[in-house]
Amino acid sequence: MHDGDPDVLTGRTTSNEPLGRPPRQSSPPPSPLERRSEDLVRLLKELGDAPKPRLVHDLRTTIRRVETLLPDANGDPQRKVRKQLDRVRRRAGKVRDVDVHLKALATLPRTVAAEVRDDLRQALEKTRDKRVKRLARTIGGARDRGVVKRLRQAVVHAATGTHGATSDPERALSEVLDGFATARHAAEPLGAESLHDFRIATKRLRYRAEILPGPEAAKAVTELKRVQDAIGDWHDWLTLAARAEKELDGRGASGPRGGPQLLAAIRTRTDALFIKAIETVERVGRRLEKARPAPRRKGVRRVTGSALPALPRSAGARA
Repeated sequence: MHDGDPDVLTGRTTSNEPLGRPPRQSSPPPSPLERRSEDLVRLLKELGDAPKPRLVHDLRTTIRRVETLLPDANGDPQRKVRKQLDRVRRRAGKVRDVDVHLKALATLPRTVAAEVRDDLRQALEKTRDKRVKRLARTIGGARDRGVVKRLRQAVVHAATGTHGATSDPERALSEVLDGFATARHAAEPLGAESLHDFRIATKRLRYRAEILPGPEAAKAVTELKRVQDAIGDWHDWLTLAARAEKELDGRGASGPRGGPQLLAAIRTRTDALFIKAIETVERVGRRLEKARPAPRRKGVRRVTGSALPALPRSAGARA
């Protein structure tokens, strides 16, 4: 008997009764390494026999980001997965080199050595086909040897350690800015022999800054990318000049006319981009130097507020 209890008769709950199921505890958000690793797994599965340039580019840069975020460790699975990823990245880099050469070649005026330029374009396309096949074989071999499993094991192992820059983002950003200053000093005097290695160091520092919160880190990423893009543009044309010269030398006297004109046009663009790269490094170096916080003194709390100079809206789009 319910003795006429209205709440019982109507099925309504009283204030003393629980309302529905207890809320589920939300799982913590994935770490930057976890997100990048899953992006990489997806790319390794998606890349087919005829990948578009953007997919190859994304594969290469995602591997770079994962390598940057993985903790330094000599044991398994980090050591083996690093070796596998390095092999895939190098193969992807070979394809990417041809892609940027084809893109750069297309930006030259049509009136510049049209015949010899068309021959160079066809040679580059044949080279790309060969390198894409090698990349596909390398990825297939890596998958057969358990690269995905090892990668996920490495991510789990990293999560159990103390690796993680976001625990102290202010200090992590200071380390990035210090790293840029150190790399720039090591590259002096800036020239063709040192710029490319300096770009690689800048790229890795940018990937470290990308996972940091706050507007200051975002501005640092933008500045580092300016350096990376400016040097990258120059280096792309430098290697295109070397490839064009090699291709024309291989043809000898039977080659089409216009070879010297094409080489002159490529070298002129290369020289202009070299000057632009040096100027960009100097300009960004001054901005980042101003943004480097003063070292902390024991017992003194540093006032945060040193800001990077306001940046123009235009920024490079390459990763």
